[in-house]
Amino acid sequence: MLSKRQFVLALAVTLAVVAAINVVLALLAQRTLPRRIMRRAAESPSAEVLAIGNSLMVAGFHESSFDSAAGVPPAHAAVNLGLGASTPVEQLLLFRYAIAHGMRPRLLIYGFYDFQLTDPVTMTNADLIGNRAILYYLEPEYARRFYSLTAHDAVEFEVMRFFPMFVERGAVWSKVEEFRRLLSQQGLPARRTNQFGRASDFSLLEASSSEEFTRHCDSARAAGLASPVEELLRQARAAEIPVAVIEMPMSPYHLRAFYSSPAWPAYVSHLRSLFAPYDVSFVDASNWVTDGSLFADNLHLSPAGGQEFSRELGDLVRKEFSLQTSAASTPQIPHSRESRP
Repeated sequence: MLSKRQFVLALAVTLAVVAAINVVLALLAQRTLPRRIMRRAAESPSAEVLAIGNSLMVAGFHESSFDSAAGVPPAHAAVNLGLGASTPVEQLLLFRYAIAHGMRPRLLIYGFYDFQLTDPVTMTNADLIGNRAILYYLEPEYARRFYSLTAHDAVEFEVMRFFPMFVERGAVWSKVEEFRRLLSQQGLPARRTNQFGRASDFSLLEASSSEEFTRHCDSARAAGLASPVEELLRQARAAEIPVAVIEMPMSPYHLRAFYSSPAWPAYVSHLRSLFAPYDVSFVDASNWVTDGSLFADNLHLSPAGGQEFSRELGDLVRKEFSLQTSAASTPQIPHSRESRP
């Protein structure tokens, strides 16, 4: 049995080790993708065009190709704050962060696919890993208005968000997972990968069948906009920032398997009606890229595909949107002090 002195010594050593781990992870966390995107937002106050969305926007919006086609001068170059594996909650937070750090875009481009804009955002504390760890440190209490946690998860959340070893657990786990996958592939043919991971993994984000997709379309036609999407559009309108919602390019397979269903245009018509109060411009770019070789998987454009899409989008913006008018008015968007870049 441990003596009191031994117990205190063991406890002190344990606490010292835990503290050291937290300090190291806090330093390493400054290089995580969400924090790099936050720094990019803070460093781009002169951007005329702001693009947000999930990994489809990350892969699809090529800033220099867009700027060249849209006629955006280098001093006001567009900035892409797309965040992979993000929900509309994180996208709202990044929009608010950019505005709070002086960005006054003349156009907000919001890319989506499938039911991202109407499906309610549901999470567990276990889901707040990787890029979604941003919810622990970027306006965490404000963000909680737009997704729900169980009572147990809510208590866990409040404790974990103060400890880097919990907040940044995904940064460690990703390295472990990469090593595990490397070992599992020994002696087997290499799997196709892209900048986001194994291409085959993204088929899991698609409906399992056309029938399931049709049922989802039918149920989504009875839904309103997801609350973070509605709030983002409301704040953009209040700040007099025009919004273009882009139905992102889809691979020939996805178009054939899902968007060819009569239920999809019916859902999109419903979606357009939900945008009416916000004066949103809707752009159907789902079939802009018809060459399947320009897709890295069923959902994401390849670098060459992203450049092609961005040039076409830039050309449309140059013709249909005025980026040469006076800058948008200073947005009155209250921003919480709880953010930690």
